[in-house]
Amino acid sequence: MQNGNNGCLIVCLGTPRSPEPKEIKFFLRRFLSDPAVVDFPRWLWKPILHTFVLPLRPSRIAPRYRAVWFAQGSPLDVYSRRQCAALSRELPDTEVRYATTYMSPSVGEQLSAMRARKITVIPLFPHYAPSTVDAIEKQVALFARTHPDVRVRIAPSWARQETLAQWYAEKIKNVLRAGRVEKIVFSYHGVPLRAPHRPGEYLRQCVATTDLIMGRVGDFPHEITFQSKFGPGKWLSPATVVRMGELPAEGVKRVLVLSAGFFADCIETLDELDVLNRETFIRAGGEEMIRLRPPNDDPVAGKILAEIYRRAQ
Repeated sequence: MQNGNNGCLIVCLGTPRSPEPKEIKFFLRRFLSDPAVVDFPRWLWKPILHTFVLPLRPSRIAPRYRAVWFAQGSPLDVYSRRQCAALSRELPDTEVRYATTYMSPSVGEQLSAMRARKITVIPLFPHYAPSTVDAIEKQVALFARTHPDVRVRIAPSWARQETLAQWYAEKIKNVLRAGRVEKIVFSYHGVPLRAPHRPGEYLRQCVATTDLIMGRVGDFPHEITFQSKFGPGKWLSPATVVRMGELPAEGVKRVLVLSAGFFADCIETLDELDVLNRETFIRAGGEEMIRLRPPNDDPVAGKILAEIYRRAQ
């Protein structure tokens, strides 16, 4: 039985409500209007967003969303809700809920609905970046100003989460034992090199995760790449898609790719990695690209989140 005092809110980015252009447009308007995501001057970015991006991009990417959509909804939403249920089973005495940064249920909606007086918020991003976590912090701060009787804390980044690292290491070792790959590529979501995005700090976290996993795997060729670049300007490099096109010429014909910065599959993994990057690798002369999926609805997801919750207390 829940004791009514402790609560945990897990938060993912959010997703369109359907793979139709109007819903994608609704989501992109909210997401890309956040200065933490796109930090260009508003006078410059707003005309670009409303004249070019929102009128054109939704229809162009709708087929990609449709191709990965589940019968129950978007993969990210489906898996995040299952992770919430798994966490609830791990923490039977704690009120557990799920929210999104840019869609519904929102952080503020769920915090207001919770009966718990001590709430821990867990961003479903292992690595801190202003573009993912700052919006959550702002919504929590807004709630806290009007609810002084509720104590809300945000769990710190979990780039060095031991159980997650061990889980990935075992998956990798299973692939390596079969002798199917010649290199491992750790593909993380990229961030711009501009100072507000704190790229140096983010890169250090990605390296820490990679080192933690590979320390359990052992000596094997591997590298770090970055995906999902959006807009102009320099981002962390090398780009995953660029490296996928280069590896075959370097003698790597079979590659293992994992996205340890994603806790659940989404458009960036199911489409960008599974389709775009795989096609790029094969066209360049590669023979096989294997992708390790993130925890998704594996029972380990609930255990990992429960450990993060307990450590934040």
